[in-house]
Amino acid sequence: MKRETKAWLIILTPFFVGLLIGILVGSCLGRGSRKDAQETIQQELETTPVEAEIVVEDSEIEETVPQNERKEIIYNRRMPKLAQVFADLNEDHLVAARQYGLKEPPKTRADVNTGGLVKITDNDYIKMWDLQYSVPYLTKSAAQELDIISRAFHDSLANHRLLNYKIVVSSVLRTDEDVERLRRRNGNASANSAHCYGTTFDIANARYWRDDEESQDAFMQPYELNKVMYEVLRDRKKQGKILCKYERKQHCFHITVCY
Repeated sequence: MKRETKAWLIILTPFFVGLLIGILVGSCLGRGSRKDAQETIQQELETTPVEAEIVVEDSEIEETVPQNERKEIIYNRRMPKLAQVFADLNEDHLVAARQYGLKEPPKTRADVNTGGLVKITDNDYIKMWDLQYSVPYLTKSAAQELDIISRAFHDSLANHRLLNYKIVVSSVLRTDEDVERLRRRNGNASANSAHCYGTTFDIANARYWRDDEESQDAFMQPYELNKVMYEVLRDRKKQGKILCKYERKQHCFHITVCY
């Protein structure tokens, strides 16, 4: 081997050896880094989805928790058509009113002689509504009948384990002046009203009263309560104590006593 060639081998050999060692070391380090990175990614894949899933499920549970709702109570009884059952004519009401009521209807409210009448007020069974066209008085027999009906309604609700509601009285004694004012507002109102004799009262069929009803956890619709009222009025009518007309437009039971 020539002297020059041998000299170059001596000079270049350490360089190539160092280069080879560097390549080998870099390769090992690269494999180690990639392995560490793969392990890190695998750990994230194993943990992150589970945590996210738990958060989503908790959020869905919070949003779908049902709120407490008021319970509607149903009176499971069949009811006939009230307009067919309670269909006593206004003329018949007027005949009974003239027979059992005031001999001379008051012309104005100043003419109302309360000496022989009973004042009707709120009590445990009755809620008086806004009396724009009547005054809160009835004859003794009519006041007695109203009390009987309201108590029977209350007792029937209790016997059937239903909610406690009061009946709503929407009209009682009217003067001639009240009738005229009502007719100006409602052209269908009768000029000769049994209400003028103190024997007649109206019980609302679209409204019943319960103290603090909005805060209660259960309620009844007027239709269900009318089933109970139907039974009470039916019995009183069968006994010949009342005449009754189901008034669709006025939303009431129009009742006149017959004693």
